[in-house]
Amino acid sequence: MENDFLRYYNLPRKAQTHKGNYGKVFVIAGCEGMTGAAMMCAEAALRSGAGLVYLFAPGKILPIYETSCRETVKIKIGDDVDSFFKEKHVRSVADVILAAENNIAVVIGPGLGRNPETLLFVRGVLNEIKQKNIPIILDADGLNAYKGREIPDGLVLTPHVAELSRITGYKVKYIEENRKEAAICASKNFNSVLVLKGSGTIVVSENNMYINETGNPGMATGGSGDVLAGIIAGIIASSHAYEEKKSVYELVCIGVYIHGLCGDLGVKHYGERALCASDLIDMLKEVHLYEK
Repeated sequence: MENDFLRYYNLPRKAQTHKGNYGKVFVIAGCEGMTGAAMMCAEAALRSGAGLVYLFAPGKILPIYETSCRETVKIKIGDDVDSFFKEKHVRSVADVILAAENNIAVVIGPGLGRNPETLLFVRGVLNEIKQKNIPIILDADGLNAYKGREIPDGLVLTPHVAELSRITGYKVKYIEENRKEAAICASKNFNSVLVLKGSGTIVVSENNMYINETGNPGMATGGSGDVLAGIIAGIIASSHAYEEKKSVYELVCIGVYIHGLCGDLGVKHYGERALCASDLIDMLKEVHLYEK
């Protein structure tokens, strides 16, 4: 299976092609103090093959992205004093996504923060864009917005153990001791592709389950999950350019595998102690050189 993942990820592009063939990723992420999460997610999506990546940016933090994210298209949201997403921003964000053509993926969550207005924004914008029936990766604070609330079905959910506990009510200890069972139950309850992160990341959808064997303890570092969300989004968005069609579940499995492989390649360069999330993005440049 893993050989097939790597072969698919390294499929050559057609000679006559352009960026529009490889889809668009919209990243709804970041707030003052956590702009790095948004930038790493966006760059990971680009490095994973997305033709275009759009990063929504509250006005106050837009200048940070303008000077740091060269290839990403920035979309200003709100006023120059806005340092996080607010409920009043729902319409402007949703309208951009709803107007986009097909072959898109959306990431909601990395570094958004837990301001009550941001949590209202997340629920509002997700309710609006769900009507488009597009792949949506709900991660980090995007998941936290649904603590004690019903999550719309048909998403890609990427929780770690604590986040899964918040959205399901399962005890952390129970999840840690029953990872497969917890992931299966959550996937069924949410009717979504569920990625339970951690050692041996588990991907579940309907009657399918994949347990990943790539990765290492060096990846236990801030930002690793943000990179994973971007990788998954980039692979999903760009998948339309290839004749070999994969389901969202299969594409998510490929993303999880590649993310872990980047960690394994990174450890060879830096060791487990020094590995950082941004190193995983750098290793995306080397995946095509890897032979299993």
